[in-house]
Amino acid sequence: MTVSCNQRTQTLSLTTDHNVISADLVNYVSRRICALEGSSVNITSEYSHPDNTKPENKCWSKKGRSDDEDSETLIDAAGRVEYHSNMKNQHILTIKNLKKNDSGEYTFRFKKDHKGWTQSDLPGVFLIVTELRVEMSPSAVVTEGQRVTLTCRTSCPLTHNTNYIWYFNSRPLTPRENQNKHLILDPVSWDSTGSYSCAVETNKDISSAPKTLTVQSITGTWTPAAAGGTAALLVLMLLTVFCWIRTRVCTVHTLDKTTWPSPSVSLSPSGA
Repeated sequence: MTVSCNQRTQTLSLTTDHNVISADLVNYVSRRICALEGSSVNITSEYSHPDNTKPENKCWSKKGRSDDEDSETLIDAAGRVEYHSNMKNQHILTIKNLKKNDSGEYTFRFKKDHKGWTQSDLPGVFLIVTELRVEMSPSAVVTEGQRVTLTCRTSCPLTHNTNYIWYFNSRPLTPRENQNKHLILDPVSWDSTGSYSCAVETNKDISSAPKTLTVQSITGTWTPAAAGGTAALLVLMLLTVFCWIRTRVCTVHTLDKTTWPSPSVSLSPSGA
């Protein structure tokens, strides 16, 4: 059931201690969450009711993006959004398949009896939805022998400690312990030319868009196509030389047969 939050609201006075947010009735487990586009996230609130009266209704709201919009926008409990409660007086908002426009400030409120809605007067939980992208330094076109650093970049630090997975031409690179967001190629060689992408270990199905690294030799650009063309040209040259030698051998053999006289046998009468 969807409950409208746009009703009379009571705000509470709060205290802070050592950067921990506390309130008489409402508290947020995390104040800032950074999550990957396409993943799922849980936003958790904690509430208390000293008189042991359980809330009749609970709901989450998302704050408008600009001052021109309504200050609160209802989060509908349908589709990608789910609500959960547990025995620890926690109410959890789950958003699946995150999209960029899910970024914003989320607040929780609840209602007891007919006293109206109750919420914190401090800011809510700030959710930032980011994508993965590969950056190359010093550039995406380098010379053989240089040092190249690839970085799996996000627009905000991911909330949890993360190990990264690197892909080369859509295949995972040799596993290394505690792979991080940096992949260093030092020195880079021509066979490093190709497409690179990255993912995080906790969401292997969500990867960055591929980015191509081009490694040039001193005389030109080394690419798989160029290497294949060079090999084909070398084979063609070898075949040409082989055919030329074969033709020369055949010509000399023919000359031997036509220019050298055959030995003659003279038959003389006996006794001559």
